[in-house]
Amino acid sequence: MQAIPQNPRSLRPWWALVGIVLLGLGLSFLVFDIPKWNVLWYVFGWYGYLLIIDAVIYLRQGRSFLTHRRRELLEMMFWSVPFWFLFEAYNFVIKNWYYVFALRSDWLQGIFAWTSFATVLPACFLHAELLKSMELFTDLRTRLLNIHRGLRQLFLYFGAACLVLPLVWPRYAFWMVWGATLGVPDVINYRNGAPSILGDLEEGRPGRLLRLLIGGMIAGLVWEGLNYWARCKWIYTVPGLESVKLFEMPIPGFLGFPVLAVEAFAFYSMLSHYLRGGRHWEIDDFKQVGKRLARSYLPMAILATGLSVWAYVGVMHITLQSRRPQLQQIAGITTREIASLHSAHIHSPEQLYDRTPPGKLASLGERTGIPVAKLTAFRRELSLVLHKGMGIPDARLLLAVGVEQVTDLLTWNADELYSAITHYAREYQLDPPRKSEVKVWLRAVELVGGTKR
Repeated sequence: MQAIPQNPRSLRPWWALVGIVLLGLGLSFLVFDIPKWNVLWYVFGWYGYLLIIDAVIYLRQGRSFLTHRRRELLEMMFWSVPFWFLFEAYNFVIKNWYYVFALRSDWLQGIFAWTSFATVLPACFLHAELLKSMELFTDLRTRLLNIHRGLRQLFLYFGAACLVLPLVWPRYAFWMVWGATLGVPDVINYRNGAPSILGDLEEGRPGRLLRLLIGGMIAGLVWEGLNYWARCKWIYTVPGLESVKLFEMPIPGFLGFPVLAVEAFAFYSMLSHYLRGGRHWEIDDFKQVGKRLARSYLPMAILATGLSVWAYVGVMHITLQSRRPQLQQIAGITTREIASLHSAHIHSPEQLYDRTPPGKLASLGERTGIPVAKLTAFRRELSLVLHKGMGIPDARLLLAVGVEQVTDLLTWNADELYSAITHYAREYQLDPPRKSEVKVWLRAVELVGGTKR
């Protein structure tokens, strides 16, 4: 157990209030649909939530990442970005998720992505630390596991397979990507005497493993819940599991979050041993240092940043499927009509669609001078544009094949619609959506509109 100060509550956890404020701001941006700001809901909500978690940890054990590990937390956030971009790079091949409604500026979207990805490692560890502050599994002991050479080799081989097979057989081995940073790093940690899961099991102490698994599941549920309501978000297209989802995640996919937390620990422990002199948030005695490669820290940080930039460029060209739509992109809309909509407090396609159900179109037409027939046409197009973050280009392709509103999708099956869209994409020189995206559109409208005719 970590040493607790004499007066563990001598500092009031003011950052809990900051977290509550951030959560409230993010929620207000989303509920009131404030253009541009509503895209930031995920960052406001997630950071606010994590600040509250850290405050609870402090109240329970008198220390937390923000009070006693601030520098380490900043380093953790830095290395969190290349850690997650590794999985983004794998996704170029396995194609298990894609992003919709990104910001229109690549630079701003990059800041948004970096800020979001910086929380991956802290989120995994904060939840495990929260469970530890509750003394969950701290005294649990099991039979000592003999970590013999054969078992270590098996762990190494499995880790190597997780690194390679998702790239060789992406359709069948995609799930192995979530073990890519677990097997090899944990064996290295074990051999070096750094904190490791194998070392814990050899000593009959499974508590850390169990806390990481449970904490990873909690983090995953919150992650996906926040993402579901976000404007700019990710959508999963895992083969064979598109129709069994909680939020945007296939239900079996939630099993990946506990594994992610464990491999995040293995990655960070290895990094701490080699680049941080063994300094680790769970080690109080900093005399127990590992191989400090001070001269290597900066080159490694530069290399990691460069690889992250490369992966981000790939995400923007491969994984990103749509940008935030704008009023001026709606077919047939004029500058005067946009100004009239602004005077009616409508500044985005979402506001035009959400605030003007068919029964209110006549009223909006009187206030803006836009004919009801034209407003109806705008709304029909937007029903496509906003459907599962489809965006303007893909909506135009659907219009070209005769799909004029979302309910028209019920008359198609995935193969026929994908074939028709691909034909028009070649004609218009546009990138067609993937068939997996088409299935997402169809599945979503079936859930709302009933079975296909």
